[in-house]
Amino acid sequence: MSKYSKEVLEKAVEESFSFSNVLRLLGIKQSGGSQTHIKKMIIKYEIDYSHFTGQGHNKGKIDCKRKSSEEILCLSKSDRRSKTYHLRRALLESGREYKCVECGNEGVWNGKPLTLQIDHIDGNCLNNEADNLRFICPNCHTQTPTYGNKNE
Repeated sequence: MSKYSKEVLEKAVEESFSFSNVLRLLGIKQSGGSQTHIKKMIIKYEIDYSHFTGQGHNKGKIDCKRKSSEEILCLSKSDRRSKTYHLRRALLESGREYKCVECGNEGVWNGKPLTLQIDHIDGNCLNNEADNLRFICPNCHTQTPTYGNKNE
């Protein structure tokens, strides 16, 4: 049983512009755990928070440092690997279907969400060209010749 009813949370969300603001309105101490808990409750109660704009110097603005899909889906010019969540976002934004190319899994296993992995087909983790990347489930990925240290 939650300390905050759906009605109380709805009112706080309606009057807020961020999760931190919801905490302040409810008189809850600002911490990552508190924010995570309240966010989970808001999602559980299916309360719309699409009007949240964020806080601080980026309040209501688009992230100016965010790279476009075209900037991400290319051969890396440095020796640093791209973050998986950047690759995943870029593939999805470019229209790639979120589905394992081997078995067809769509990101659900035993009724729970499953994060599909990103496979570099040629084994080169710096080659982020769109035609070299594919979504693949963890089971199928372990069977590829380029998985993990098999590629060395």
